[in-house]
Amino acid sequence: MKHLIAASLLLAAAGAAWATLGEAPSAGATRTPVAGTSYSVAERRLDSGTTVREYVDSSGAVFAVSWSGPYLPDLQQLLGQSFDALASAPASRSRSALAIDRTDVVIRSTGRMGAFEGRAWLPPRLPAGFDPKVMQ
Repeated sequence: MKHLIAASLLLAAAGAAWATLGEAPSAGATRTPVAGTSYSVAERRLDSGTTVREYVDSSGAVFAVSWSGPYLPDLQQLLGQSFDALASAPASRSRSALAIDRTDVVIRSTGRMGAFEGRAWLPPRLPAGFDPKVMQ
């Protein structure tokens, strides 16, 4: 039981350092400005080996996130309030893909065991000229 509690606390502490869509970027993440744009990108490699990228606007808010790696990140932490879209919105689903298109959030996720990737963005918060297709 002690080990379970300790592991839960470690996961909670690690999760708190992640970005949440629509909020401030991860603590300690180094942002790299993207030439000719009004946004920056912060990249973080999780202990699981999955890479999470945060797209941060000029006001310091995360307007988009992407992930790629052997494990899904904690999507509830990463998507924040937008996570509810996974449960409440009708989605086109296949065995390995998820697509949600709403006016307030767009979520794309694909993968199989050992290889997951996805991206999510807030359409009303996209900087002028930002194309979600450039997200890695």
